[in-house]
Amino acid sequence: MICMDEGDLLFLMPKMTQRSLIWIGWLATITLAAWLRLINLEIAPIHADEATGARILAQRLEGQPYDFDPKHFHGPILGAVTAPIARIRGENSWPELSLYTLRIGPVLAGMATVLTPLLWIRRFGAAPPLGAAALLASSPLLVYYNRIYIHESWLLLFGILALAALHRLASKPGWLAAALSGLCTGLMFATKETFAISILAWGAACACLLFRWRQTPFRQYLAPAALAAFVAFATGSLFYSDGFRDWQGVLDSVKTYFVYETTPGHEKPATYYLHLILWPKQALGIWWTEVAVVLLAAAGFLRGVFHGPDRAPWIFLAAAVLVHLLIYSWIDYKTPWLMLLPWAHACLLAGLAFSNVQSLRPALKTCLALLLVGATAFQARQSLHATGRHTNDERNPYAYVPTSRDAPRITAWLRQIQNLPGTPSINPVAVVGQQYWPLPWYLREFETIGYWPSPSATLSQLPVVLAMPGQVPACNALLQNSHASFPRTLRNNVPVRLYLRNDIWSLWINSPSQ
Repeated sequence: MICMDEGDLLFLMPKMTQRSLIWIGWLATITLAAWLRLINLEIAPIHADEATGARILAQRLEGQPYDFDPKHFHGPILGAVTAPIARIRGENSWPELSLYTLRIGPVLAGMATVLTPLLWIRRFGAAPPLGAAALLASSPLLVYYNRIYIHESWLLLFGILALAALHRLASKPGWLAAALSGLCTGLMFATKETFAISILAWGAACACLLFRWRQTPFRQYLAPAALAAFVAFATGSLFYSDGFRDWQGVLDSVKTYFVYETTPGHEKPATYYLHLILWPKQALGIWWTEVAVVLLAAAGFLRGVFHGPDRAPWIFLAAAVLVHLLIYSWIDYKTPWLMLLPWAHACLLAGLAFSNVQSLRPALKTCLALLLVGATAFQARQSLHATGRHTNDERNPYAYVPTSRDAPRITAWLRQIQNLPGTPSINPVAVVGQQYWPLPWYLREFETIGYWPSPSATLSQLPVVLAMPGQVPACNALLQNSHASFPRTLRNNVPVRLYLRNDIWSLWINSPSQ
């Protein structure tokens, strides 16, 4: 029997209280992350990029071999990880796919990302990973795009995993760390071509630490680095070659860096990302900014550099954030989701503000704790606004080229017309022009859909015609006597003209329900 006196109990109680607080903090963080990412997951109309990815996924589900296009789209991981989810839910074709099936994968990737700071507990203790996780869980940038079927949530997860593995490899070269680093980097490679920017940023950050690693002979890194490179290439090749069945995909994965074609309209000034994430903006009744992360990151960096026993992790993370930001700001092509992985680096650095927190004076410890709690609550409020009823509002800073709520109403209206007694078939539906995504998603329930780059005389016989903005004048001239026309919207500042053949329009307007 072990006996403890009153002094022993007093000594143990603070540690027990701290451990309980850490457990409660993680439970609250995981709950918050899940709630923000799952609530009303299907409320936002499908984005054009989501619909394009869904079509590629449907081809995989329908048994078509994967064919990587080096000029457009991205890597195969998004479809590869979503296909099992779709099959489990009994969705095996284009018409059967649901928004929930598409979006639950990125949600799971986002949830896993929130848990990745646990990989740093042995290095930094319990408090810094929890602080980083709280910021990752509540960040409106991460929450918004963790709910959308695009590649970035998976790139974010694999990138943060690769970062932890590479840190272990740099600290203690070994075969296991090398294999894990290569695996995670290869998964990044198979997700999206922009993984190369992170490799450049990490390389530049490593260059800042060459003086630190002189203590370890360079030759000790050669064999592990070679293994990591081999595993990365093999992992990426597995996906690009469709299971090593088509090696042309591997060649095309390299070719994409020379032939990839970006779509116009995404050119932004160099300060775009700083304004998006940091600059305070008032819209939709609240202020939008994630500047609290920068304040905590600055505190973490200063503490690590001037008071930490080992400055390397702080210098590496700060340099990686800055180089990521510089590269992405230098490139004219900009979208908000490109910042997910760099911003996660900033959240990790912000968590390091709580490194060795027990050594701080009570007042400073309280200030840091209040800043973290306030930042998490403020960010969570922004996330709820961003993903709620304002999810596709053009005033929402995170809503990028959102689909109009009018787009799903097009299908609903055509369905009502089709169900009228005596109405002739509204198939085929014709779409005229370019840049029509995500319209195919909303039209997929109809049997026959035809796409024309420009109008032809045969369109005057078709029951329904949808014209993109550039083709509206020509369609007006062709269909003015045979169809009634109605204005619709597809995306922000993208009007669409719907033409309904006169005989069907007469049935609709004279139906008892009208």
